[in-house]
Amino acid sequence: MAGKIKILYLITQAEAGGAQRYIFDLATNLKNENYEVMVASGTTSDYHDKKSWLLTKADEKNIKSYCLKNLVREINPLKDWLAYLEIKKLLKETQPDILHLNSSKAGVLGALAGRRTKISKIIYTVHGFVFNEPMPSWKKKFYLWAEKFSASAKDKFICVSEFDRQTGIKNKIAPAQNFITIHHGLNQFKLLEKNQARESLKLPKDKIVVGTIANFYPAKGLIYLIQAAKIVTEKFPEIIFRIIGFGQLEKKLRAEIASLNLEKNILLGGKAGAASYLKAFDLFVLSSVKEGFPFAILEAMSAGLPIVATQVGGVPEMIKDGLNGLVVPPAEPPKLAEAIIRLLANKNLAQQLGQQAAIDVKNNFSLEKMVRETEKIYCQ
Repeated sequence: MAGKIKILYLITQAEAGGAQRYIFDLATNLKNENYEVMVASGTTSDYHDKKSWLLTKADEKNIKSYCLKNLVREINPLKDWLAYLEIKKLLKETQPDILHLNSSKAGVLGALAGRRTKISKIIYTVHGFVFNEPMPSWKKKFYLWAEKFSASAKDKFICVSEFDRQTGIKNKIAPAQNFITIHHGLNQFKLLEKNQARESLKLPKDKIVVGTIANFYPAKGLIYLIQAAKIVTEKFPEIIFRIIGFGQLEKKLRAEIASLNLEKNILLGGKAGAASYLKAFDLFVLSSVKEGFPFAILEAMSAGLPIVATQVGGVPEMIKDGLNGLVVPPAEPPKLAEAIIRLLANKNLAQQLGQQAAIDVKNNFSLEKMVRETEKIYCQ
């Protein structure tokens, strides 16, 4: 490719999340003299809200951004057809050398539109296959079929975890040589000191605080964290759980909290720049039932927090049980509660695990490494 390589990143939603963070990190860390970068996403027309995080951040960095009004997360035949036409039109107008797809819906529609418009290289990053999420079996089969149907239009599958690479190969989505694992990388970020972080989150200074950062989606398993919290409060009645996030399940989660009489123990709600408040927590918990390679865990490791996480997706590739955190089965509140109680009752173990986590994230999961390995795919 002569001159700058033109890349269009396409994703279904622009709201703050791991896949959106991944795109932003790549788009802002590639060398300007080598690449011309663009970002496109389905979102609301108002860029400046929590649902439009990626496009807002792109605008702030003077990266060309495009809003696709018909690209939505849920299956909608009419909108999906219109989104396909929108994507095809955008590709004709922008003529990227590389179309880099992210998320399942954008991955399918983008691949088909990209092949139709003769894009020379189409790359698809798997942030956890959607058919592993909790959903009816017919829907799982549909998403698996859609992945297979569009796979021939994709030149390379970047998997953010080895778990996803093996899942793609096992399900015969594409030939094994088309898959490569490139773990997420973490750049340094600002952390508020404990007292300042707690003050900003309106948390008491003298209580034990267990925290998590997660969008309120079924895949995040927050309902199981709330149920585990009920068990933990029997031993630590003054403990506080702080859940930072937004999402569609907020009413359901609040109803579960109320039904278990945990209104005084569990606080939930959104907070911009959530990772900067990690020091407010004594312990970090990830309760997901499906994951790719969660940034939330990398950030908690970087903050030196003791971590309890579920054994899903790429989590075991970050957290080694008993070495830099504790790993438990997903969707089992008693097991989750048992691990939380174990660390709260053993401060020496908690400290050791947190310290090792901070060392491991620095040694193994750097942003520089992620960008360098991704560039190799672009230049093949």
